[in-house]
Amino acid sequence: MTRQIAIRLDGRELAALDAEVDAGRAASRSEVVRRGIARLQRDQRYRAEEAVLIDLARRGEPIYPDLDGGADLSHPALD
Repeated sequence: MTRQIAIRLDGRELAALDAEVDAGRAASRSEVVRRGIARLQRDQRYRAEEAVLIDLARRGEPIYPDLDGGADLSHPALD
């Protein structure tokens, strides 16, 4: 289900949207806005994941406990 929202944009913001459409990188202004929101969502997800990793590191816990000690990650000798 989608919902329509109303926003106010200044001329430069509209020009940026229109430039994407005019260059063929998006089919419409709405598509450009949706892509921007998708990027915002990715950034939010990455920040949340980063916070978890930082917390694990502060507590000294392994990031990938299933991989600890289970694999030989040494490089073979070079001739």
